[in-house]
Amino acid sequence: MTFKKKLAVTTLAASLVTGSLAGLPLSSKGLAEQLGLVNVASAATATPPTYAEFMARLDRIHTALIAGGEAQSVRDLRDAIASLDYSTHGSLVDPLWALLPSEIKDNADVNFKQVLFDVFQSVGTVMYSTRNEEIDAIRADADLQAALVELASITGTSKLTVNDLLAFGNAVELAAVHQVKTNLPDLLAGGDKATIISNLIEAAITEALSDESLKVNAIIGWFADHTTATEEEVADAVTATLEGLRAAATPADKELVAKATTALAIAFVRAEATNAVVESNNGRTKSFKLSLEGIEIPSALLTWSVTGDANITVDPDNAGVINLASSATSGTATLQAKLLNRVVFQQVVTLNYNPGGIFVPPAPTVFDALRDLKSKIANATGAEKDKLIQEAIAKAMEAINAISTIDVSKDVVIVDGKAKVNVSGAAVGKVIADITAIINALKDAAPGAEKILPKIVVTLQAGKLDSKDITFNVDADSIKKVTAGGIFGVKFGVNGFGAVIPVGQAKDNKISFNVKNAAATKEVIGSAKGVSDVFDFSLVVGDEAVHQFSQPVQVEIPVPSTTGVDTDLLTLAKIVNGKLQFFGGKFAKGFFTESRDSFSSYVVVENKVAFSDITKVKAWAGRQIEVMAAKGAIQGRAAGKFVPSGEVTRAEFAKMLVQALDLDNALAKEGFSDVNATDWFAPYVAAASEAGIIKGRTATSFAPKATITRAEMAVMVARALEVTKGVKAGAEDLKALEAFKDASSINASLKDGVAFAANNGLVVGDKGKFSPNATATRAQAAVIIYRAFNFKG
Repeated sequence: MTFKKKLAVTTLAASLVTGSLAGLPLSSKGLAEQLGLVNVASAATATPPTYAEFMARLDRIHTALIAGGEAQSVRDLRDAIASLDYSTHGSLVDPLWALLPSEIKDNADVNFKQVLFDVFQSVGTVMYSTRNEEIDAIRADADLQAALVELASITGTSKLTVNDLLAFGNAVELAAVHQVKTNLPDLLAGGDKATIISNLIEAAITEALSDESLKVNAIIGWFADHTTATEEEVADAVTATLEGLRAAATPADKELVAKATTALAIAFVRAEATNAVVESNNGRTKSFKLSLEGIEIPSALLTWSVTGDANITVDPDNAGVINLASSATSGTATLQAKLLNRVVFQQVVTLNYNPGGIFVPPAPTVFDALRDLKSKIANATGAEKDKLIQEAIAKAMEAINAISTIDVSKDVVIVDGKAKVNVSGAAVGKVIADITAIINALKDAAPGAEKILPKIVVTLQAGKLDSKDITFNVDADSIKKVTAGGIFGVKFGVNGFGAVIPVGQAKDNKISFNVKNAAATKEVIGSAKGVSDVFDFSLVVGDEAVHQFSQPVQVEIPVPSTTGVDTDLLTLAKIVNGKLQFFGGKFAKGFFTESRDSFSSYVVVENKVAFSDITKVKAWAGRQIEVMAAKGAIQGRAAGKFVPSGEVTRAEFAKMLVQALDLDNALAKEGFSDVNATDWFAPYVAAASEAGIIKGRTATSFAPKATITRAEMAVMVARALEVTKGVKAGAEDLKALEAFKDASSINASLKDGVAFAANNGLVVGDKGKFSPNATATRAQAAVIIYRAFNFKG
C-alpha cells in the first residue's frame, strides 16, 4: 500500500480523533485557523492515555471553559449536533459516500451510509463535549456501538473501542508534537497557514501509521485497499462533511460554530499552557513565555498587561516582558496574557531590584518535580515509598499555596466609607484550574496521595482599605468551581483580618461576607483588657442570612500590640447582651486565631481567672488550669473555687475537649436517651458525638453524669486530635503499651487511643501502670486538656 493511498483514507480518522482528544477540531477550518500552527499539537504523553487520564484532562478543560464564562455556546453546539437524525440529514456524508467502492454501497445487508453518519455524528459530538458524563453518554451510545460493530464486520477486523480511538489519537498528537519540534523548517515551507497545517497532518499521520500495535491501523489498511480516492479528494470530503454537520446543526445561528470553537480553544490553552520566566537586569526585568507541550505560543497571538502597581509596566517592544521602574526598588502587580481578547494566563508577580546580583536560573516547576518523583515512588517500597509520597505531597502543597491567593484589591469600590469587593469569576476559575492541574500531577505521580492532601484554602486578598465596613461578593459560578476543585474553603482577607468559610456552607450558592470593625471601648467590653478591635461578621448564602455553621469558620484577628499582656491568657470573647463569653484560640506573630460555629461581635481580650483552692496542685497543674480557664475550656464549680481534687464526669470532659479544640457545632444532633436538649452539656455531647469523638456507654445511653475513666479520656483525646490534626495511632504507639504492667486490662476497643495518648505524653502512666479504669481529678483533666490544646502533631 502506498503512503499516498494510506494518507487519503486516514485523514478523516486522524483529524477527528485528534480533534476529539484535544476537545478541538483539527483541520485548516478549525483551531488552526483560530490560533496558528502551535495549537494543532495538543498535549501528548509518552504512552496512550487511560480513560481516567482522558477524563482528568477533560476536567481541566471544562474547568477552564467555565472560567471563561462561554460554556453555553459549546453545550448548545454539542446538543445541536447530537439532535441530527439520519433520516433527515443522511446526505451530510454524501461527500465521503461518493468515494467508497460499489461493493460497499450495494451491500444490501448493511446500511453502511448510516454507519458512517452515526460514527461521524458521535465523534463530532465528542469534539464539543467537556464533561465526563457527556463523554460517558457517547461512550455508551447504542448507535455508535452498533456502527463500530458493523464496521468490524465489514472490514473483517476486531471491534474498535473508545480506548482504541484514544490510543490512535494520542499517537497522532505525539507525532504532531514531535514533528513541530524536529521538522519545523520543512513544515513551514508551504508558507500559507492551510498548507502548513496540511504538511503537519501528513507528517504526523506518516509517523503514526508506522505503529502496527494500533488497532485503528488495521481498519485503515482495509479502506486503503478498497478506494481509489486521492489524498486531496478525501481531505475535501472530510472538510465538507464536518462543515455540513455543524451547519445543519445551527441553521438559525451562523456564529455559534465560531463562538463554540473559539471558547473551547481558549479553554484548552487556559487549562494546558505552562509558563516559563527568566529574570534579568538585576531583578528589574522578567520575561514570560507560554507554551503548550513545550512549544511556545507565538508572542504575536498574545496581549500582555499588568495592573496594581504603576512601577511595573509591560515592555512595548517585547511581548511578555515586564520592567520595574528605575525609581523603584520593588513592586508587585498582576500580570495577564490574553488570547483573542480572553484571559489565558494570570499571575501575581514581584520584581525586586538586586544591584550586583547574579542571575539564578528559574527553579524547576512542581510538574517537573512530581514527574521526577513518579518513577521513584513506583519503584520504592515500605518506609522509603511513604517518605517519597510525603515529599510529593509537600511539593504539591507548596506550589498550591504559592498560587492560591487572588489579589482582589482592583475589584474594590468604596462608597460613603463602605467597601464592596465583587470578586472576579475569571480569576477564581484560573486559580482553581491551576490547583486542579497540580492535584492531577500529584495523582499521576502518587495515586491516592491526592486524597490525603491537607485542606486547601483559596484566599481573596483585598489588602489594606480605608474602610471599616467591607463586603465580599462571590457569585454562584465561582463557588461551584471552588467546590468542584475539591477546595475546602475560601478565605476573605482585608486590613490584616481573615476568615475562612468552608465552601460546604454555601451549597453552590452565591455568598456575601461582611466584616465591620470598631474600637474596643469600655462601653462595649467593660473592664476586660482588649487587645484588638471589636469585629462583627455576617454571612449571606444565596439570599439568606446564615448565623450558625455545621463546619466552624476560622477567624484571624490582628493584634497590634501585646505590651503588658500575658499572651497565653488571650482569648476570643463573644459579646452577648453586654457580657463576654470566652471561646479560646491562639496568639502567634501578631494575629489571634480561633474557629467559631456562629457569627456575632467578637474581640480578643486578656482573661485572667483566679482560683483560691489550687495551691496544692499549683506546681504541676497551676499554669495549665490558669490557661485553660482563660480560654473558657474549664470553669470553677463555685465562685473562685476550682475543686482540683474533684472527679470529672463524662459530660464535663466532653465540654472541655470541644471548647479547647474548636469542635463546637451548633447544628450537631445526638441521639442519647439520657441527654436532653435543655441540658447544659447537650450541645457539647452532640458536637463530640457527631465528630465521632465519643460513644455511649450503651447503644442508647451516654451516662453524662458518670465519672470518666483514664482510658476513656485517652481515647477521646486521641480521636479529637485525629479530627483536628489528622493524626492517629501507629505501630510505635502500640508498642509503647508494652511498658505498662496492666496493658492487658485495657479494653481492646480502647487500645489504639490509649496507646496514642500515652506515647505522645497526653495521658501518662504512673509507676509502670496506666490504670485504665481509674478516674482522673479535675486538675489532672486540666493538664490533659492543656496538652491536647498545645499538641503540635
